[in-house]
Amino acid sequence: MYLESLAITNFRNFATANLSPSKTLNIIFGANGSGKTSLIESIYCLGFGRSFRSGTYRQLIRHEQDSFIVFARVIDQSGQRHQVGYQRDVAGDVQLRINHAKEKRFSALARMVPIQLMTPESIELVIGGPRVRRQYVDWGVFHVEHSFYNDWVGFSKLLKQRNSLLKLKRFRTEHEYWDQQFATYGERIHQHRQQYVDGFVSVLTDRLREFLPNYEFEFQLKSGWDKDLSLGDALEKHREQDIRYGHSTVGPHKAELRILANGEEVKNLLSRGQLKLLVAALKLVQGEYLQHKTGVQCIYLVDDITAELDSESQSKFCDALVASQSQVFVSAIEGDRVLSFFNSQDTKMFHVEHGTVKEK
Repeated sequence: MYLESLAITNFRNFATANLSPSKTLNIIFGANGSGKTSLIESIYCLGFGRSFRSGTYRQLIRHEQDSFIVFARVIDQSGQRHQVGYQRDVAGDVQLRINHAKEKRFSALARMVPIQLMTPESIELVIGGPRVRRQYVDWGVFHVEHSFYNDWVGFSKLLKQRNSLLKLKRFRTEHEYWDQQFATYGERIHQHRQQYVDGFVSVLTDRLREFLPNYEFEFQLKSGWDKDLSLGDALEKHREQDIRYGHSTVGPHKAELRILANGEEVKNLLSRGQLKLLVAALKLVQGEYLQHKTGVQCIYLVDDITAELDSESQSKFCDALVASQSQVFVSAIEGDRVLSFFNSQDTKMFHVEHGTVKEK
């Protein structure tokens, strides 16, 4: 899968911008503040429906405008062309279109534009809290196992309802039905995640031997409740605690992916540069695994690659990106310098300046 064209309107500092990217390597370069990251961000929005930068959706809309639009022509793995569009206005209303038809669910658009992102903040994947790693696993499960999404939506609604009842102190008299449903959906979510991690980890550990050969890595998926109990039994065990705290303290929303190197937590053992290379491998291999399981190639977005990795690590990562034969967008201040990192025959370079984009 790749973008054949991209058009944005009133997005950040761009009134309009139109690109016809290469199906492999695209380098977006320009001075700081020129809008390089905003172009990367617009593509990311097609795959996630939100920005990867802090702030509200209103900041994505150009000053004094009513809405932004991101539109792309997408070529899928079978060679078919699709048109996808995403519009959001200042009131927060969203319009999605796929092949000219209105679409209510953003999940449909996300499946058509699978995105992997690398930014200077991506190191949070390994040094941040469990939520970031749950999102990482769930991205992979969502794209590989399509029934996961409905289970996740169902569980999210149940979690919200259960927590509301706990806050209203009505839980003692109404818990039986909600706990049964919560346990059913929660167990299914964990099974989806576990099956994904079991298959993915073997591929990942092989690649990590190339990236970080001095370490043996281990990945442990923690379900979010006592490992020796079913979720139903765990809910019963923690019921009084849940009532006391006013929220659900066990379940798949508390899951964690532990990452160990030579038996220790990676953030306690690896240097910052090694952690960045680990994150690069995690992102890269997750995309490769998606292609292996479904035939779908994701798009890699790399914002400011020179800030992410040292020269040796850059070489490993860039070689692997080219070898993936996926579409890649890389931003940098100096385009020629970044071009030297890659050995790609099909490359396009785009210069960004004062909210305009020109192919060089």
